[in-house]
Amino acid sequence: MKLILATVSLAIPMLAASQPAVEKVSVRAVAHFDFDQATLRPSDREALLADVGKMQDVTWQTVSAVGHTDNVGSAKHNRQLAEKRAASVRDYLVSKGLDPAMISTDAKAAAAPAASNRTTQGRARNRRAVVEFIGVRGAAK
Repeated sequence: MKLILATVSLAIPMLAASQPAVEKVSVRAVAHFDFDQATLRPSDREALLADVGKMQDVTWQTVSAVGHTDNVGSAKHNRQLAEKRAASVRDYLVSKGLDPAMISTDAKAAAAPAASNRTTQGRARNRRAVVEFIGVRGAAK
């Protein structure tokens, strides 16, 4: 009877060892926009997928695009502009082959600045869309 118990207890670790380890992977990218615009700059288009494209061993599961603005303009206008910026990123990613069902968008407008809105440089940094790609490494594709 002890022999059977020993065999069972050895089989469990062997099964666990044969399962590949799954590691969560998150890649963040930022696209910047010109004042009062929602068109992606050509340089930001390339940058959005640069790091993600290098990770061939990752199964991407979700992508979020969050639009932001500076504090110039009305709250309503900035909310609409932030939504357009997030949609612009989503549309670009879909044009590159990503499944639209895996992409969510949100708009923070001027509510979450990355820099001070008191300077021209700070306002420029706040006119952005933050994109986060989330996936797993080690999962069966």
